[in-house]
Amino acid sequence: MIEVNAFLTAEGNSDYDFLPVLLERALDRVCLPHHLGVAPVQVLRLSVQDRETRHDAVCRAARAAVAGMTLLFYHYDGSAAPEREEKKYWAPLQEAWERHRLERPLVRVVPVREMESWALSDPEVLRYVAGSAWNAKDVFEGDRLSRVECLSDPKRTLKDIVATGRRRRRAGREASDYLTHIAETMSLHYLESVPSYRLWVTETCEALKELRLIRD
Repeated sequence: MIEVNAFLTAEGNSDYDFLPVLLERALDRVCLPHHLGVAPVQVLRLSVQDRETRHDAVCRAARAAVAGMTLLFYHYDGSAAPEREEKKYWAPLQEAWERHRLERPLVRVVPVREMESWALSDPEVLRYVAGSAWNAKDVFEGDRLSRVECLSDPKRTLKDIVATGRRRRRAGREASDYLTHIAETMSLHYLESVPSYRLWVTETCEALKELRLIRD
């Protein structure tokens, strides 16, 4: 069986607590109907050197890993102005990728506002995190939880949900402590209603088609 070996570079440390686990599960869902195996998504951390742009650092790190890489997931946070974010983060990386003559496909991972918007999409997981007694009225922008891309500060919303938990055994824990568990257990069904996640699925399929690993 052919195995898809994806790497991920992300914006912040907490992103690595959530995204590699979630993307591995999601990639497996994409690949399973095509009889492709999926290796654990590997983290590609960056160290930007003197006189080097972040985009060049991504390319340098990818070149070092390219022998075992099927494709690279590149994370940045989106906003209400996707064209502006694309011009700032995505287009320069594509240009650098071509300049460095890297042939593996790039796939962007762009949760709106912050990665936590994806983590907030499954209400069942949120009930586990905070207990069944929490009320959306008690958390920041809780009335927007059914539309996670409308949250102005998903990190704050998740923090508030954890803070409202009634279970003593969760006392003192931070929202970030739950990110890996959420990624492991949340239902991908809920994420399918989130446009930025659907974009990732579509562009991942296109990348796998480019590599002739899947067909229409």
